[in-house]
Amino acid sequence: MNPERFTLAAALALCALVPGAIGCHRGEHGHGHDDHGHGHGHDHEAEENEPEPLSITKWTDLHELFVEFPPPAPGKPVPYHAHVTRLDGFQAATEGTFHVRFKTPTGVAAETSIQGVKRPGIFTPEGPAPAAGTYSLEMVYEHAGKTDVFDCGPITVADEPPPPEPEAGGGAITFLKESQWKIPFATAWAEERPIAKEIEIAATVEPAASDQLTIGAPTGGRFFHDPKRALAEGLRVAKGDVLGAIAPTVAGDDYTRLQFATEESRLEKQQIEREIARIEPLVKDGLVPERRLIELRNQLDAAQARLRSAQGRIGRVLSPGGMGGITIKSTLDGIVSQVLVPNGEPVEAGAPLVRIGGTDHLWIRARFVARPAATFDQARPTAVRLPSGERLDFEGRGARFLSLLPVIDAGSRIATWIADVPPLPSAGAPAGEGTSTQTASAPRDELRPGASVVLAVRLGAPRTALAVPRAAVVEIDTRPYVFVQTEGEHFEKRRVTLGDADGAFVEVRSGVAKGDRIVTRGGFDVHLASLMGTVESHRH
Repeated sequence: MNPERFTLAAALALCALVPGAIGCHRGEHGHGHDDHGHGHGHDHEAEENEPEPLSITKWTDLHELFVEFPPPAPGKPVPYHAHVTRLDGFQAATEGTFHVRFKTPTGVAAETSIQGVKRPGIFTPEGPAPAAGTYSLEMVYEHAGKTDVFDCGPITVADEPPPPEPEAGGGAITFLKESQWKIPFATAWAEERPIAKEIEIAATVEPAASDQLTIGAPTGGRFFHDPKRALAEGLRVAKGDVLGAIAPTVAGDDYTRLQFATEESRLEKQQIEREIARIEPLVKDGLVPERRLIELRNQLDAAQARLRSAQGRIGRVLSPGGMGGITIKSTLDGIVSQVLVPNGEPVEAGAPLVRIGGTDHLWIRARFVARPAATFDQARPTAVRLPSGERLDFEGRGARFLSLLPVIDAGSRIATWIADVPPLPSAGAPAGEGTSTQTASAPRDELRPGASVVLAVRLGAPRTALAVPRAAVVEIDTRPYVFVQTEGEHFEKRRVTLGDADGAFVEVRSGVAKGDRIVTRGGFDVHLASLMGTVESHRH
């Protein structure tokens, strides 16, 4: 269901600001002289004497035709006003050729054609009707080498127009083609389809066990994170990216012992330097043998060497990636799922440092209060609702539960169920039969480890039932309605009783019949048009 809210005051304000946006015409239905070129001026008496125009609405797999024209009289010109809509995207046809044919069992009695539209979506051919009689009316739209034929049924050509058909009841809603073409809009047939019960469970996304990697320390030491990147959960890494470095311990020394060794070497060097400074004047005066000065200088060289060594060892600990440091790199493309060692912490050889999960093969882990086992008869994961609200179907992707039934913790009575979701097909690979277009277009980044999603689970064997897309159901005052297209620009609001929801469809138990043409997108805009109280005028 598609809950939407819009106040009457806001709708009236929209009507005042944008006349015609949703059928807010006053006195005319938008098909007057300025709009469609078939106006009759202001001769209201002449309008009252004119016969009611005929209107026909037909669909093919590719197009919708809504055409209006006066009852044909023998030999007299008939002006046609044909609206052609491309069902793919529900857009007005902008070019092509349109034909009108009066056919008999032996051939075509009369034909009228026009090339090009008068305005987007509107063809206005005009031509004489054949002699009096009954014919099969056929209309044809040609474009880009393709032909779409609309069988418009039998039509009578006579001097006297047929009696007018009963007008639509007060519940009919007028919503113009020009308005339909300007908004996201779509229609489809109400059809029977396999429907099973579907439930939703809160879940989280994690890498599949086969697509996880724990990177360990190759030796004991201190693990320093790469200063060029913030090593944290959720970080996307590529194979070969540097994660940090291990500054290994030297001969088992820890950081405190290395610090002490450095300070000890520094103090020793300074003491020898002071002793040399004291001895040098005495050597010059001949009071102390020169051999003593030579010994002190040798000791100074040794002390300097020990200091350099100690500084080098502590430098390798304090400087990640320095001389002797071991660089730690990622060995797969994925996302960091866990950082196990803080920056600069000591580790032992083999200790886990970072866990990385691939982003292609995923697990959806659902946790919920345990239910009776019979509840999950023939259960299978069918989709997830992403954080953005978009639904990602698993049809054709091979998603499955790892266990037949949820695993229940005996103490907490919390059930855990894991759905295994194989990788999406590559861009060039053909999708499996029945693969949803949503699957191909859904953003991969939203279905990633760590994301919170809602897992849809289909239960039991499917049964055949009348169903409509979820988007076709509009909640008005908390009650579900579906809008049925009775002809090109007329709709009915039907209160419906809903049953089980399954994937993108929901069962309709009453209010809609098989073969009804329903609004699957833009239903709330039709509702707004009903609030406007649009005055209908199809007098061409």
